[in-house]
Amino acid sequence: MDLLSTVIQFRARQNADQLCFSGRQVQAWFLREVERHRPVLVALIHDGFRPNPEDKHGFRPYTCSSLYKGPHVAWKLAEGDWCWLRLTSLTAELSDLLVKTVLPDLIPVAKIGQVELDVLPWQPQRPDNPWVAADTYASLVRQAALGTETRLEMEFSSITSFKKKMRQNGFEVDIPLPVPEMVFGNYLNHWSAFSGEQLPEILWEFVEECLVVNELEIHSERAQLQFGHSQRAATGFVGRVRFAILGGKGKSRFGANWQHLATLVRMLGLYSFYCGTGQDTTVGLGQTRLIP
Repeated sequence: MDLLSTVIQFRARQNADQLCFSGRQVQAWFLREVERHRPVLVALIHDGFRPNPEDKHGFRPYTCSSLYKGPHVAWKLAEGDWCWLRLTSLTAELSDLLVKTVLPDLIPVAKIGQVELDVLPWQPQRPDNPWVAADTYASLVRQAALGTETRLEMEFSSITSFKKKMRQNGFEVDIPLPVPEMVFGNYLNHWSAFSGEQLPEILWEFVEECLVVNELEIHSERAQLQFGHSQRAATGFVGRVRFAILGGKGKSRFGANWQHLATLVRMLGLYSFYCGTGQDTTVGLGQTRLIP
């Protein structure tokens, strides 16, 4: 098992009338739990993998959601309320540690931000929950090769946006839109960082030329990531987007290679479930799944 997506359930021990978007607090709790069992690994996964030494931020091999109450982000909790969070892992080492050691031995009471929560025993199998799964990189390749879809419908269930550095002035700006090359370029970078397999460079060109937004049902949202720090906020899109792969064998300059490249796009769509989309996926942003 290389890839893991799992949920953990809690019950509030106290009232919390005003919660911020709690992804950063969830991340801190998660790293503390990992540190109890493998302190050295925490430093590695927190720093992330940097293909370019000049990169300010690395690609981290996990994601954390915010706290959810039912299907929605929890903005307040009453004593006794049930809530949950989601974790994913992108490497066999981390997935193995979580499944065999960390998750079966969670501290029974969790403090996430200022809220204390009773931790329910972790259940590895939850067939009723669409956010729970495990897989391998090789299996995603096989699944994508079996498909023929040229329409990929994706659900972005938490705020999703991208960082872009402006050429003229060097400023970094947020792009709160599902630009195909940003969305799938993000998946491609994560795949290259953690799968051990480098994808062909021509795939970048294929995404730019052949992948378009076909239909969308999105809205913008803004969340404060940390109380008392107005600049620590995120604006992005939430909702469903359908991407279309244009052309076909013999109908584009990619010729006979079109089918293989389309398969790789489907593979990256499947991978999005684990790696998330865009910036700050380790603190709750960019939660993503491909709709069958």
